[in-house]
Amino acid sequence: MIHVLLSVSNFDAPWAYGSMENILSSDMKVCILPLSYSEGWITDGEEWKESYGKGTDGYEELVRPFRSFGIKDPQISWVNYYEDDEASASRKIREADVLFFTGGYPDWMLQRLYDLGITEEVRNFDGVMMGTSAGAMIQLDTFHLTPEEDYEYQYYEGLALLGGFDIEVHYEEDLRHIEAIIRTLEDTGNPVIVMPNEGGAIIGDNMFELLGGAFVLETNDLDELYQAYDTLRTYGFEY
Repeated sequence: MIHVLLSVSNFDAPWAYGSMENILSSDMKVCILPLSYSEGWITDGEEWKESYGKGTDGYEELVRPFRSFGIKDPQISWVNYYEDDEASASRKIREADVLFFTGGYPDWMLQRLYDLGITEEVRNFDGVMMGTSAGAMIQLDTFHLTPEEDYEYQYYEGLALLGGFDIEVHYEEDLRHIEAIIRTLEDTGNPVIVMPNEGGAIIGDNMFELLGGAFVLETNDLDELYQAYDTLRTYGFEY
C-alpha cells in the first residue's frame, strides 16, 4: 500500500504534482470517504448531499485535483454514510485503486467506519490511501490532536496502518503548533512529520518522500523548538 498524507486537498499544485503523477493515473478508480464531519455540520442524507452532492463546493474541492491527473468524475465513487451499508461501502472500496479520506473530525470518522462495518475492509485495502488532515491522522497507530476550538490536546488510536511517528497538520510557525510538537516529542519520543498546507508525505513500498514544505522533527530538535517557542512568546505572538 502507498500512503499519501496531506493537510488539504491541493495535491495537484506544483509542489506535489510531479510526485503525485507517478502515483495517480487516468485509468484509476477512486473512492472518497467523507465521514469526518460532526453532528453539528451534517445530520442526515439531505444535508450530506448539500455538502457533497455533485455540483456543490465540497464535491468540486475533492474531485477537482483528481481531474488534473486525467481521472474523470464517473471513475469516482463516494461512500455516503446515510445511504450505504456494509455491503455497498465494501464493494466501492474493493473496486477502487485509491481511497481518499477527508479532513475534519478523526474521532467521528473512525466511529463511522465502525458503524458501517468497513474498518477491516479499509485495513485490508492494498492500493493508494490518501487523506487530508484527519484523513491522514487516522492512518497512524496513534496520533495527537493539536488544541483548537473543538479539541484539547489529546491522543487517539488510529487504524494502525502506519506507526513509529506522528504528524502535525496545517502547520504554521506559531505557539500552538510548536507547543504541540514539543509535547508530542517529549511524550512519545517519536519523530513528527510537520506538514504545512502546501506539504505532505508519501510513504510505502520502500519509499518515503516529503512533499512541498514538509519536514521532520525529532527529539534532538527540542532545544531549537524550545528557543523558537520562547522567542514567539517573548514577542507576543498569539496562539
